[in-house]
Amino acid sequence: MAVLGGGAAGAGVAQVLAVAGYEVTLCGEGEALALARNEVDGGRYGLLAACDAGRISSGERREALARLRFSEHPSETLGDADLVIVTPEGPPEATITLLASIESALVPGAVLACNSEGDPVATLAAGLRRPERLVGWRWGWPTTTSKLAEIARSPSTSAEVTESVTEVARRAGKNPVVIADAPDAWGYVTNRVWSALRAEASRITDEGVATAAQVDQLLVDCFGWPSGPFGRGARPH
Repeated sequence: MAVLGGGAAGAGVAQVLAVAGYEVTLCGEGEALALARNEVDGGRYGLLAACDAGRISSGERREALARLRFSEHPSETLGDADLVIVTPEGPPEATITLLASIESALVPGAVLACNSEGDPVATLAAGLRRPERLVGWRWGWPTTTSKLAEIARSPSTSAEVTESVTEVARRAGKNPVVIADAPDAWGYVTNRVWSALRAEASRITDEGVATAAQVDQLLVDCFGWPSGPFGRGARPH
C-alpha cells in the first residue's frame, strides 16, 4: 500500500495499516516526511505510545516498523501498490489533477481511496480513466485510535472496490460504514451533521441565550457525549 501525504494524518494512516499487517510506503516531501517519520514511532499517538498504553506489544511495534517505508519519490512506489490512500490539500480542482496523475502510475487493478474533507467522490473522479476504482475514505482523528471509517461510494464506484476498502478498514480496527456519495453536496455524514450542530450552538451563544460552557454542559448532560460542540474544537472527531 501507499499513503500520500506527510504530516500527522498521513503518518497515522500509514501506522494503522502497518500494525494491521500491510506493507506500507508513506510518501511525502522534505520536512513534512521527516516529521511524519518521527510521528509514526515517537509521536503522541505513535507506536511507542501505543506500546506503552498496552494497545500493541513491543513485538508488534517492531513488526509494524519493519513493514513501513518512507519515500520522497511516489512514482517509484505507486506502480507496486494495490491500494493508494491520498489525503489531499487545496481546492477540488487541485485534487482532481493530483488523483489523475496518481492513477497514471498505477496498475489497472489498483484502488484509489481519497481521505477528503468532503468533496464529492463523483467530482474528484472527473479526471480519471477508471472512476470505478475511486472511493472516499474519511478517517477520524486521532487516526490511530478513532474507529471512524466513512466509506463514500459514488454511482461509478464498483462494488468490488467498496468491499475491498471496507475489508481493509475492518482489518485495521475501524468500524466501516458505507455511505452514498452526494454529488451536489459538500461533506460526509459526520462533518455535515457537525457543521449544523456547531452553527446552531454558535447562534445560541451569539444571541446571549447561553455561554459556550453552558451549551457544552447541557449537551453532555442530555446526550451523554464526552464533550459538547465547543469543547470538541473545529473538527467532529
